[in-house]
Parts: sequence; C-alpha cells; structure tokens
Amino acid sequence: MKNLLFILSFFLLFAALIPKVSNGQTSHSFMHNGINRTFILYVPSTHQPGSKVPLLLALHGFTQNGQTIMQFSNFNELSEENGFIVVYPYGVGASWNVGVGGGSGADDVGFLLALADTIDVWHGVDQNRIYSTGFSNGGFMSYRLACEASQRIAAIASVAGTMTTATFNNCFPERTVPVMHIHGTSDFIVSYNGSSGFKSVMDGMAYWAGFNECPTEAQIVDLPDLVQEGSTVQQFTWLPCNENAEVMHFKVNGGGHTWPGYDGFMGIGNVNMDISASAEIWNFVSRFSVASPTGIESVSEDLNPQLFPNPAGGDLLSIKLSAPVEKINIMVFSLDGRRLISENYTFSGHEIPLNISELDSGLYFLRLNFPFKSVDLKFIRLK
Repeated sequence: MKNLLFILSFFLLFAALIPKVSNGQTSHSFMHNGINRTFILYVPSTHQPGSKVPLLLALHGFTQNGQTIMQFSNFNELSEENGFIVVYPYGVGASWNVGVGGGSGADDVGFLLALADTIDVWHGVDQNRIYSTGFSNGGFMSYRLACEASQRIAAIASVAGTMTTATFNNCFPERTVPVMHIHGTSDFIVSYNGSSGFKSVMDGMAYWAGFNECPTEAQIVDLPDLVQEGSTVQQFTWLPCNENAEVMHFKVNGGGHTWPGYDGFMGIGNVNMDISASAEIWNFVSRFSVASPTGIESVSEDLNPQLFPNPAGGDLLSIKLSAPVEKINIMVFSLDGRRLISENYTFSGHEIPLNISELDSGLYFLRLNFPFKSVDLKFIRLK
C-alpha cells in the first residue's frame, strides 16, 4: 500500500515536476560536467508536443553569445516558416573548444549532444535530422561536430569559420557528412587562404569532397550581383557524392568577416546582400538525414521494448526485447532533461540488465537508441 501511494504521488506531481517548456522563445540552463550551460531555445508556434521535428544548433562566434547569433541569423523566422526547432547555446567564456590556444577547454561536443537530447525530451526532435551551423568560432565548432559526432549530426554549414588544424588532423567521421561553407575572400579575421592554426577554405572543401567521394572538380556558377555593395558570389558544388552527400561552397569575392544577408552591424568588412546565409543554410542542411537507406529503422519498431519491474525497487532494471539486436545505446534522463546514464551494449540476447543503483527515487525517461531509430519509455525508481 505504501509503495502504491508513492507511485500515485509521482504521477500526480508529474506535471509540476517536469520543466515548464513552451513554444516560442525561452531561456534555460543545465549543469554539464560541473559547468552551468545556458541556451536560448525557439520552438515554432505550430509545434505539437511529442512530434519529432528537425533541430538546428546555431553556434555564435568568439566573444559573442547566443543572443548575438539569434539576432543576425533570424533563424526564428525560418523556424516558424519551416517547422524546425532552433537553439542558440552559449560557449564557456564566449568561445567554443576547437583546439586553439586561448579558447574554451570545455566538453562542448558532449554538451551539444546532451543539449539535443534534452530538447528531444522536452519537445520532440527527429534524431535523424539534427544540424549544426555557426559563425566564425561557431563554424569551427560545427566542423568538429561533423568530425566527432557524424552519427548524430546529419549535416553542417559554416560561415566564416574554417577547420582548425587540430580538427583537421583528427577528423575521422563514421559516415559521409554533407557540408556547406560560406566565406569572404577579404576576411582578415579568419583568412580565406588559411593561417597558423587554421586550414584554408579550399583545403577544407577538398577534404570533405574526398571523404564523401565526390568529384575532385567542383561545378562553379557565378550568382547575380543583385546589390552593389562591393562583393559578388560564386557557388561551388561537388556532386555526385557517396550516399547522397554533397559539398557546397559560397565564395564571397570581396566579402568580409560577416554574415551575408544581414544589414545590421555584426562583423568586419563588406556584407554581401546577394544571398541570405540563413536561407541558404536551411535550404542546404534540411535536405539531409542520417537515416539508413537499408530499412533498419523498421526493425526496431518490431522489438516491442518493455521495462521490468516498473516501478523498480532494486538496483537493476530489465529491458526486454521481442527480438535480439546487435547494438543499442541506453540513456536515462531526469525530468529536467539531465542525462544521468549513457551505456552502449553489444549483445545478441532478448534482455538487458541496466544498473540504476545510483538513481534516487523518482520518475525517469529512458531512451533506447537502436541504429537510426530511438524509442522513449518512462519508469519509476523506488529506493
């Protein structure tokens, strides 16, 4: 009887305990590796709770913050028009950890992936369509995600941020990654031709064209010079590539360290107004997904995962499947979206024992990440 009352109390208090997340623009924070990480979240007004929609990570430049890139990118408007969620995280010390001296040393890859998981718990994210973009230092960070988290990040786009030498030398993606890059030839902050610690734009394009098994030579188109502001744009496209990937580059001749299409003050040098960087970014990344073309996605739907016992009074929670699988990642989240457990299993059985001894009494979310498919469940821990 005591346990029954305890269980009922959790369900009655569930609505009060879960974070007060809503559509529109909101600000949040959570602890990651002992650091309080903050972010601005924008959820389109038409979004229905639980529906799975694309997520765009928009990463600010060095000395900037989430508010800054939200202002000049105007991704909120595109979010409303296209139904995706956009998040503007804050780097530690106004920078991202991309392997350069004087920058952040935080676990930014882990933080950004945990952030995507948190937003998924709150609102619903299509795990096959998580994208990253950024300006300058945020572009560097997007490249790092493409290299180190290719199984989670479907595509990236960088504006005025190339690959750092550290990222370039340690880039071993697990899958092809579609990449788009926008850069001005008169950028004196992040040189188009590279500098100490940074690769040139074309070095980066050559790497991704090679890795994605695209043609060596790009198709080049001179775009119309619609506005006479001292710069013009050439579009480079490497196609066709393996697994339907693509590499694209907008070369802004005479462009500075700026975000094309933004008519306010935000950088140094000419701002090209012939293209909208934000529109080009979304038009590019939104075409791609990490979903497997082999039909693996349908396999997990037949596994009928169940948790036993639930509520769980002991230190082990059993995850039962109707069919064996070879690989699975299991994550447990608190009600406020903090990731508490992440375990990888390689096995061929029908039942997985999960150690929950470190969890306090309460209600938790459990996610089963099968290859290219996720299933969300809930369980109660009694202690």
